[in-house]
Amino acid sequence: MSEERTHLSSTTSLCPTCLERVPGTYEARDDAVFLRRSCPDHGTTSRKVWESLDHWRWARQFGPETDVADDGGSDTGDPTSDTGCCSGGTCSSGGGLRVDGDHACLAVVEITQDCNLSCSYCFASSGPGGKQLPFDEVVDLLDTVRAEGGTRPIQFSGGEPTVHDDLPELVERAREMGFEHVEVNTNGIELATQQGYAERLADAGVTAIYLQFDGVTRDTYETIRAVDLLEIKHEAIEACRDTGLPVILVPTVVPGTNDDEMGDVVRFALDNLDVVQSINFQPVAHFGRYAENEGRFSLDEAARRVADQLDGLEPQDFLPVPCCSSYCQMSTALVPNGEEGVVPLTGLLDLDNWDTLSGLIDEADWMELLAGTAAGRDTVEVASTCCGFEVPSAGPVLPVTLTGFMDADAADVDRLDNCCISVPTPDGDLVPFCAYNMTTEDGRYALRNRHGWGGRDKVESDGSRATAPVSEGEPATTGSEDD
Repeated sequence: MSEERTHLSSTTSLCPTCLERVPGTYEARDDAVFLRRSCPDHGTTSRKVWESLDHWRWARQFGPETDVADDGGSDTGDPTSDTGCCSGGTCSSGGGLRVDGDHACLAVVEITQDCNLSCSYCFASSGPGGKQLPFDEVVDLLDTVRAEGGTRPIQFSGGEPTVHDDLPELVERAREMGFEHVEVNTNGIELATQQGYAERLADAGVTAIYLQFDGVTRDTYETIRAVDLLEIKHEAIEACRDTGLPVILVPTVVPGTNDDEMGDVVRFALDNLDVVQSINFQPVAHFGRYAENEGRFSLDEAARRVADQLDGLEPQDFLPVPCCSSYCQMSTALVPNGEEGVVPLTGLLDLDNWDTLSGLIDEADWMELLAGTAAGRDTVEVASTCCGFEVPSAGPVLPVTLTGFMDADAADVDRLDNCCISVPTPDGDLVPFCAYNMTTEDGRYALRNRHGWGGRDKVESDGSRATAPVSEGEPATTGSEDD
């Protein structure tokens, strides 16, 4: 007996074997949502992309997907033609990964591929001895960001950016160029082990530390990073607290490893609101060095898991962020209720209020809002006043975001075209982050290796990890974009 399938909508997808554009169809099966696509060379592939059909339909109300018919679907046309959202574009040498335009809220600027850890979960497949980009070439990347989209928020990344000799000077240059929000994406080793390094970054103009923070137990770090980094994380946070550097906690969530610690991470953040600015949970995706496509899970499942661990929180308290696809980012804002639970401020908004409020927030301000910066809070207060909605005075508020990076299993070109995170490349392009890091099922990058910069041509297939001891003066790295 064949499994019942219900057609939901059509899109342009990518073949996970060759990453060429092919027709894609969203289908409902067993109350879940699957993305099915057929490649003339590699056959038909179907992957689960959303656990709950009801949640999938609820989420589409908040984003650009509202223009796509449910049940009947819509046809984006011939996926091999040069018309529609992928015409021309900046990614033409990446096979099907051709995307037009750029409206990203954040630009990720990779300054090194050098790492002394090679973690199991790694966008860039980084490792020891990776290339360090010269100062002038990093400035060229900043020029690309400024020329294409203005001085939006930027994030220095890698590899591990704190092993780059010129990071403080690069931060200073970025601030001189007009970039007001400059994050550093780091595992925190250098912050924890190098006396005065946090202060040096703060003096240079860093506005937030984007800290890999996978959980609250030693076993979590030993499993995900192959090194017990728990004390390092706490020492890095203390260094930031002493220096006044805000911290964004960034857990890579791996099913069966640390998905049961999501609530504990929120509680840790609420206990440290004087330094922790927000949380960005990132469920693991089939990217880079991570080779198992069955281990991924969607944002609705991530929302359910964290809600199950926190009293007062429901999955639908995480509202889709309107500057990108409804299925890419979801966010809420939490305050403690004094009884081991939380109050989600998004629960005070109905759909009409959220639509009005979000419509008054410029795309360039969304990253500030999600990061919980002072500028982001000011933006919300101004917007809420304009639309007559009063944000409750609840003391410190913790923004919590779920980010679902799009791997080849969930590849949707329409979503890529609306990506909120971009990567500048040496030839002057701004490439969607997920397109830049996407790999085929056998681990080959389509775009990352185009210019002889950005990592290996192919991910290690044996899953091996090169590790180095963590010691005073010898920072270790995540070997990733901190996933």
